[in-house]
Amino acid sequence: MIDASLTLNQLAQREGGVNVLAAMTGAKNFVKSDEENFVSFRFTAKAKNKANYIKITLNAMDTYDVEFGYIRGMNYTVRSVSEGLYDDMLKKHFETETGLYLTF
Repeated sequence: MIDASLTLNQLAQREGGVNVLAAMTGAKNFVKSDEENFVSFRFTAKAKNKANYIKITLNAMDTYDVEFGYIRGMNYTVRSVSEGLYDDMLKKHFETETGLYLTF
């Protein structure tokens, strides 16, 4: 079972992950699913991979699968998918993929 606040804190690499993500990227529309073990959110900042959505899923290997996508209206396009990331890799991966920074 995914712990959404723990995952978002790990992504931001500090407490208050939701607030950090909102301040740094305009993150909103946070969704958590215990059944499918994922947490996702949209962000408004301009990403270099043209994504505005991220879905982080805890898989059976106890690592994370990360999907970046673009949502416009009722259309969704996958921009990139990465599998088997450890929790300490989430922040660096987000920053590398999007070009957005989660710290000053």
